[in-house]
Amino acid sequence: MRPLGPRDVDAVCERVVARVAAAAERSALLQGTLDREALRRAVASVAPAWVARSRGRILGHLATALVDASRGRAWVPPDGASFDGPAVLGALVAAAAPAWRDAGADGFSAWVYDEPSEVGAWTACGATLRARRRVRVLPSTPGPHAGTGLGLRRAGIGDLEVALTLDRWGDPPAGPVPGESERRREVADLLGDPDVDYLVAELEGRAIAQAVVMPLASRRGSRGDAVHLSAVAVDPGRRGRGLGSALVESVLERARSAGYAVAEVNWRTADPRVERFWRGRGFTPTHALLEGPLPA
Repeated sequence: MRPLGPRDVDAVCERVVARVAAAAERSALLQGTLDREALRRAVASVAPAWVARSRGRILGHLATALVDASRGRAWVPPDGASFDGPAVLGALVAAAAPAWRDAGADGFSAWVYDEPSEVGAWTACGATLRARRRVRVLPSTPGPHAGTGLGLRRAGIGDLEVALTLDRWGDPPAGPVPGESERRREVADLLGDPDVDYLVAELEGRAIAQAVVMPLASRRGSRGDAVHLSAVAVDPGRRGRGLGSALVESVLERARSAGYAVAEVNWRTADPRVERFWRGRGFTPTHALLEGPLPA
């Protein structure tokens, strides 16, 4: 184990290219090609990063996208790690731990391909599955729309109090629960962002659901023309009536009409009902978020 150096860059790039291509073979929802020159620049400049070598051959690499000292996390992106087996990954994490700790982290978060061998290898390093990402290709033409009487509108800063109420109906946060002033500020920022569609669904003149939609920046290994759907919440007293499904389909039709080809959603809850809901809406798993403590 040693820090990634200039002579390792080409070999690490080839490993990343091979991983991305293999993932795309498993799932047509993932991009299988990369801008190799951009990738090479990224690998050459990333720090801190490590490689595992044996007899002149690289067996794995590990690179952090960033170390977020405020959350105590070292973040590893999907192409930030490769490994020939769980033992290699474990050794890489152990090698990285002192530098991560010095930078203010006490744990790591890794977005990985949602594939059993990858998730299992990170689990063997002490990580726990925290979230999943699912993706759905949007149809090229409008689909059938069930009449539910649900009206959808874009909310603005004048809807702050309504949005705060709706926001409480969503999934609990993955980390510490934000204070009321912090939550108010976060919701206000979303309402005021011109690139974000903060959508409120109304029924019989009353706001009963919400969804937040935003474009996604291009990422290595992910499809382009993608929109991210988050903060989906329905009035607990009105669940089980198909309103959540109607909301999602309305939001996705809006995204399709705006020219998006792909939609993605992340969820943090371990509730199996949430898993069934998104699977039932046609979303296919692509990535998983695992978090764990740094090894001693």
